[in-house]
Amino acid sequence: MAKVAPARILVVKPSSLGDIVHTFPALKVLHDAAPGAVLDFMVHPAFAAALDYSPWPVERKIFFERAKLGRAASFCGEFRKLVGALRAKRYDLVIDFQGLFRSAFFARVAAGFGTPLAGFAASREVTAKWFYSKRIEVDGVHAVERNVELVNRLLGTDRPVPELAAPPAPPGAAAPAGLPGRYLLLVPGGRWPSKRFPVRLFAESARMVREKFPGLELVVAGGADERESAAGLCRELGGGALDLCGKTSLDGLFELVRGAAGVICNDSGPMHIAALMRRPVCAFFGPTRPQATGPWGSPRLCRVFRREELKCLECMRKKCRSGDYPCFGIEARQAAEAMCDMLTNDGGL
Repeated sequence: MAKVAPARILVVKPSSLGDIVHTFPALKVLHDAAPGAVLDFMVHPAFAAALDYSPWPVERKIFFERAKLGRAASFCGEFRKLVGALRAKRYDLVIDFQGLFRSAFFARVAAGFGTPLAGFAASREVTAKWFYSKRIEVDGVHAVERNVELVNRLLGTDRPVPELAAPPAPPGAAAPAGLPGRYLLLVPGGRWPSKRFPVRLFAESARMVREKFPGLELVVAGGADERESAAGLCRELGGGALDLCGKTSLDGLFELVRGAAGVICNDSGPMHIAALMRRPVCAFFGPTRPQATGPWGSPRLCRVFRREELKCLECMRKKCRSGDYPCFGIEARQAAEAMCDMLTNDGGL
């Protein structure tokens, strides 16, 4: 496909938060090639606010209500609603960045039989590519590189991965009230048990950073389902930290990260927000591959810590097979020293 004329384009990437942020450079490349086009986006409603930070403004957010589609009582009504939304506009191009059967199926519903539908030739689920009219081969390792490569090969262009500026705050978005003037943000949660590193590691790292920067306050954040981890961290810190876990909207979290001097976190959505906002970030990795899904940004500001000597590293298991989680044995001093270095050189402290 050598050219995309001004048109309406649908992107399908329902989740997760980090995966959606990883589409942003590809959206910039696509928009630069078709500046007159209009973008719609199929997304899980929990992550919809992230699209307000997209480098290409999204006109229509089409909600993929996975839970409702998964229940017999609500399936028929929700299915009709989603199909109606996908067919409400005529698309000139549909791209499925998700690569699952369900994402490809609904992408085909939107595309019909006359609109090009593009996706990865090596889709995450092999059945997904059955629906694509354009199966794109890519060679990149990191998700950002793969997404940009998909767009380039689809368009017949060779644009580099763009360097995105920190996006402005959308209308109505604001950080939570009552924040300290300077703060280190700690996000101890994670989707998998194997991604939730011990709160002790966070507490020790934070204490070491504060030894060098005593005026730096501590703020703890995360989703409502991560309150237990946040409470444990606050106890480990011995009080004094501002606990905002479960108390911020998604756009509030974006703004909370924007205002932080630095962020210490697991492999989680806030890690990707920090990279997008160009904030110094230290992230702990074990079962997942930072070279494929780690924070995308300057190596000067994005530091990853893991136990490289472990044979079980990158196991991609949600729970440790042995039960003792050896990847959790990271030295707090490593993260603390890296964060202090970034705060000294890039954090303005």
